[in-house]
Amino acid sequence: MRICGKALPPRAALLLTSDLVIFAVLLPVVLASSSLVLVPAPHAYASVALLVRLMTAGILCQITFYYNELYNLQLVRSFTSMIANLIQGMGMLLILLGGLYVIWPRMSPGLTRILLLALALFAVTLLSRTLALPSKRDRVLVIGSGEEPGELLGVIENCPEWNIEVARVASAGEIVAGFGNGELSGLPGHASTEVPVVDGVIVCTDAARESRILNALLQWKMRGVRIEDATNFYERTIGRVPVDSLQPEWFVFSSGFSNGKRKRIVKRGCDLLIAGVLLIATLPIMVLIAIAIYLEGHGPILFIQERIGLNNNPFRMFKFRSMKPVASPGTALWVSEEVNRITRLGSILRTFRLDELPQLFNILKGDMSVVGPRPEQPYFCELLTNQIPYYRQRHTVPPGLTGWAQVRYHYGASVEESRRKLEYDLFYVKHLSLWLDLAVLIETVKVVLVGRGAR
Repeated sequence: MRICGKALPPRAALLLTSDLVIFAVLLPVVLASSSLVLVPAPHAYASVALLVRLMTAGILCQITFYYNELYNLQLVRSFTSMIANLIQGMGMLLILLGGLYVIWPRMSPGLTRILLLALALFAVTLLSRTLALPSKRDRVLVIGSGEEPGELLGVIENCPEWNIEVARVASAGEIVAGFGNGELSGLPGHASTEVPVVDGVIVCTDAARESRILNALLQWKMRGVRIEDATNFYERTIGRVPVDSLQPEWFVFSSGFSNGKRKRIVKRGCDLLIAGVLLIATLPIMVLIAIAIYLEGHGPILFIQERIGLNNNPFRMFKFRSMKPVASPGTALWVSEEVNRITRLGSILRTFRLDELPQLFNILKGDMSVVGPRPEQPYFCELLTNQIPYYRQRHTVPPGLTGWAQVRYHYGASVEESRRKLEYDLFYVKHLSLWLDLAVLIETVKVVLVGRGAR
């Protein structure tokens, strides 16, 4: 299952689907028709309203589970972390339902049903997460040399949700020559046509350009072995594109990078709608923040800085000031070099991204979008363009208040970290769509709620 170009781990997709069926359909139907709910059976069977109330509770449960990382198979692998997050999620669900029923009493299906539903959800969730962790992993052969196989091994190790283990790393030369123990065969110059004892093969950039191994790869693929290059693996599993392995033809001939006039118009309309609603909803909060910054002192309320936007055009970006003024205003500094200037109020604002709220005016002006690559200072844009290939391609879409790189990675505080952020930005540019924007917005809410990744 792929969502906007990024694949979901199969077991995570299965959990999402099964939970939706169980939480929103099966359990509500059972509870609505069971004699255990202390309601006469004829009334329970006939009550569509009761079923809708229970289904609403089930859907809210799935939402709270998502925001408590219970679809994150990395966390689920730790039993203690899973139990802690499950208890936290159930507590949050009960608080949300309690608030909903205070505001709208007629939505309540009754305390007995809610408690029974909560117990059933707890048991089903614990069982499904336990069954979601298989004991057998898919074994892959990595073909390549240099630094890339090591980076690939690190990604696989840090992504246990994909249930992959590396059986062996081999260079293109070793594949051509064959292994001495005969584990791999079907190579050029060998009579045997046995399939290697692996479930898949990942080919690094240097090996993919070796024409002499293509015959071996072709034989394995025709016998059912999954073959993919490292670029596709990164894009599919973690949602980024490694820039060092890219060639201009990849941009030209690969699918995606579709940013036609119709898509731009629809995106701009959504930007105006979302920014307008958010501005109205957050205006009282912005007034309180402005007063608090004024009372704290240290400088002006707003911080205005030149940034680079669409098609490399500069614009003035607005933020609530969260730092003490710098001694040399013309000096551009990395985020890590400015930490000591953050004020106490600024630390809170940055943790929950409240300092970014004035950028809603930038969105209404057309300088920015709600979702897109974060705009960078002109000095850093020039520096990074000279040091990182394809950096200018991130400016082919409007910069955003939030973005794919922001929810998948932290602030870039060096050239190397900016390179990694660019890899996420290129994934966003390639798969640009309203669905991807929606996914980013949903993930942004989680980031803001838990204050993750702030500096």
